[in-house]
Amino acid sequence: MGRLLARAFRAAGHAVAIHDPGRRLAGFPSVPLETAAGADAVVVSVALDATPAVLAEVLALSPPGLVLDVASVKGPLLPLYAKAARRGLRVASVHPMFGPGVRTLAGQNLIVCDAGVPAAARAAARLFSGQGLKLATLPIGAHDAWVARTLGLAHLLSLLAGSTLAREGVRVKSLDGLASTSFRNLCLLAAPILHQAPDLTLPIQARNPATPGLFDLLDEELASWRALVERNDLAAFDRKLAEARSVLAAPVSVAARRRPPRRPSRRA
Repeated sequence: MGRLLARAFRAAGHAVAIHDPGRRLAGFPSVPLETAAGADAVVVSVALDATPAVLAEVLALSPPGLVLDVASVKGPLLPLYAKAARRGLRVASVHPMFGPGVRTLAGQNLIVCDAGVPAAARAAARLFSGQGLKLATLPIGAHDAWVARTLGLAHLLSLLAGSTLAREGVRVKSLDGLASTSFRNLCLLAAPILHQAPDLTLPIQARNPATPGLFDLLDEELASWRALVERNDLAAFDRKLAEARSVLAAPVSVAARRRPPRRPSRRA
């Protein structure tokens, strides 16, 4: 993500320098961490487990510029941001809702979190403007619960689908002519998540304080659907289905438009 954002910021006309003790990024100057004290903006883009420590190092420099992270879990950062806001630092937080493999930021979603300094959150939104991103805002305290219900849920369902198929010995490559549209859609959801690096997928679950509640909720919902199916109760099933449908937009019709019949040719 650091490489992706560095290139995007440079393309937008910003001068970008990198601090990374472990490696250099070709085409960008490598600078000591203390350089952050004079930067207009500092973006912390490191592994999820390392984010609190690196962010603390940056904030200890009392930089006058904007400071933000791009982590997918915000809970461990809340005390750091609360203290920084009380010190008058310009702190905000963002969560790119896409991975480093995207070809362009245009059309992608980005959550901007207010970390207690509204003006800094607005500055963070301006920093990412002009990239064609779709921006949404959340208080930083509401971030993890939202991500657990959306990103975490999508990941868990994909992991569950993949492991269930593996246990049953189903090989998707052998399903030509046998797979329904709904199953193909499930595979489209699950495949990118199952193939991304586990050190990206696991921390999103393990580090999010809302994850245990999500597991409990999934247990309850699975038991509820199982009971409805076992009772073969159409009326109750329809009521629960209506509740489920109410949270989603109507599906887009994929029926092909039929062409009008061609007129017979007048030519012999």
